[in-house]
Amino acid sequence: MELHVGKPRKKRVAFRIFSGNRLTLPLLLNIWERNGLDSQFEIVLIAAEPNRLAAAQAAELRRCAAGVYSFMTPHLPALAREVRALRASRVSGGPMPLLVAGGPHVRGETDLAASCGFDVLYGGAGEDAFLRLGHSLLGGELKAGDGPRIFPGQSELAAAGAGLPQWGDYIPVSKYFKTVPPLEISRGCSWKCRYCQTGGTRACHRNEESISVYLDELRRRGLPRVGFISPSALETGASGARRPDLERIGRLLHASRKAGFRLVEFGIFPSEIRPDTVSADALRLLRRHVANRRLTFGAQSASDARLAAIGRGHSKADVENAVAMANEAGFAVNLDFIIALPGETPGERNELLDFMAALRRKHRVFFQLHHFFPLAGSAFARRLPSFLSAAERRKFGALKKNGLASDWWREGERTARAFFAWLEQDHPAYLGRFH
Repeated sequence: MELHVGKPRKKRVAFRIFSGNRLTLPLLLNIWERNGLDSQFEIVLIAAEPNRLAAAQAAELRRCAAGVYSFMTPHLPALAREVRALRASRVSGGPMPLLVAGGPHVRGETDLAASCGFDVLYGGAGEDAFLRLGHSLLGGELKAGDGPRIFPGQSELAAAGAGLPQWGDYIPVSKYFKTVPPLEISRGCSWKCRYCQTGGTRACHRNEESISVYLDELRRRGLPRVGFISPSALETGASGARRPDLERIGRLLHASRKAGFRLVEFGIFPSEIRPDTVSADALRLLRRHVANRRLTFGAQSASDARLAAIGRGHSKADVENAVAMANEAGFAVNLDFIIALPGETPGERNELLDFMAALRRKHRVFFQLHHFFPLAGSAFARRLPSFLSAAERRKFGALKKNGLASDWWREGERTARAFFAWLEQDHPAYLGRFH
């Protein structure tokens, strides 16, 4: 008798997609694709907002060998509820995937995420962590139910000046996604803003060959728009703080235009500009190459004392000078401010309202208001927001009605309050660490 043995079934790996991570997953899959790992698995994409899985989606996820989650701190409460629901709805003796966590929150701290029910947590950069995950899954080294296993990041490489492992080798392009996110061209930042996880790490910049590969892929897909990610756009390629390399930025923008893209965007989200890096030469360069006629500057506060307290490194005067120069060069300006920063006073908030009114009288400017949230890994990771009073909420709410500013801060305030309410209910000891 002849026996016919079929090929062993590939392990199914689910990727949990939601609005907060949809620009991350194409890069993660590109890492596997470039190393031939994706062909070793059956890739399953499960798209729903955190804790909003349909019954069929939850069942699909439980049938997978692993479920991959990438998230920031604000997403954690809803994802924790999702993980709890997945485990609670498991039929006795039925399948349960290995739940894998990574992303900005896990890079910042692992304890809270581990207590939420994830099996494996990777604290390193995705280019390193995701390769390790793929090889571990193939080798059967990771099993659900073994208790949380934490793999710390390899930050010592960056600290030693070796850069982040292979980060410039990958682009956010995957055959599993139609979406092509903007390209990260700088990682890390010379500044140490206390609300930010990125600050204080050695800045690394993507090489031009990798940028060319990305542009070729966008052109192959027939996409008309190209954008970039940089924590400080005019310090892209810089050798240090406030040392813009305009020649390098010029080559980047020229290559994008030469590749035939109608819409080249730079100096606007997600490549905002520090006001103290603005110069007439930089503005002329941008005016020549970019499609956006608005630039976004990170002001963050209108109080010089608060700017110093958060380690921002520029002054209120730098903000107004940058706005005036941009207007003169033909750009309107979006100004980002963070309200409810730790220690912020009612007087400082009145100063912000006065500053915005004065700028609006003289310049073409719009204000984008964000609410402080303590991000894991930042210097303010254990700081409480200075929440607005009812009267202050009415004042800031009126700015939206008058067309002067966004009301994004409202959603940020709701997210912050929901986070602390969740901690109070589920992790009161952890909440006690905040001040």
